[in-house]
Amino acid sequence: MKPCIVLQTDFGISTGLPASMNAVITTIDPEIRIYDLCHEVREYDMRLAGRILASTFPYWPSGTVFVSVVDPGVGTTRRSCVAKMKNGSYVVTPDNGTLSYLYDEIEEVREIDESVNRLPGSDNHHTFHGRDVYAYTAARLASGIISYEEVGPKYDVEEVIHFEMPTAQIIDGSACGEVTGAYDHFGNVGISIPNEMIKEVGVSVGDMCRVEIIKDGVTLYDKEMLFHKSFGWVKVGEPILNESSNDYVEISLNQRSFCEQELPELLESYDLSAYKVRISPLKGE
Repeated sequence: MKPCIVLQTDFGISTGLPASMNAVITTIDPEIRIYDLCHEVREYDMRLAGRILASTFPYWPSGTVFVSVVDPGVGTTRRSCVAKMKNGSYVVTPDNGTLSYLYDEIEEVREIDESVNRLPGSDNHHTFHGRDVYAYTAARLASGIISYEEVGPKYDVEEVIHFEMPTAQIIDGSACGEVTGAYDHFGNVGISIPNEMIKEVGVSVGDMCRVEIIKDGVTLYDKEMLFHKSFGWVKVGEPILNESSNDYVEISLNQRSFCEQELPELLESYDLSAYKVRISPLKGE
């Protein structure tokens, strides 16, 4: 069975742009299975694209060809690449930071040679590389028309553009990290602090704790809340610090959007690392 192709873009679903990518792939090889990861990535947000891609990447079979196109530099000198991953899968994408969260999983990377791997007749089109370069190259690779070596010239993995990754540490008895996500469908706030680190500072499932969100030294949010397995352990509308499915904690409002109701400025930020989080056990608990 041929590898499947998984598409991610910031094109939205109200346009025909994702369908055009599907059309190119299907024209090259109608046997290729095409799946949509997400077409609602916030416009131009390479960090978010990288996080969403990395969150689903481990669950797809080896050999899967991912196409991630969030590309504000389209038509400029930024590189187009195909990264070969250590598990045998591939990521076709502009080299603009989208590979940040998968950087340690990259085995090899090649720049797409557009003199060979570009939709015929598209040479004068400069704003839709998702269709003309990435979907076209991905389809040729997944179908076996080209080998990985025929994608284009190899370059050093160290040259791949990647953002600084979020960190977490214990400081003065508190778990300290930063906001990593604020755009999910339910309005939860992702945190760079692992589930287990919360327990290392003395907060067990079922305990109350103090959660602070700080930016540039100014405390924007400071409340006590329950730490538990999921958001359903508090009343509707109440805040909770809960374990998430990606092994890190998140802040939620049960059946409400934390981002919209408590800290809407998170929804406007393209660099969430500026928002620091401190989680502390309550004294006497």
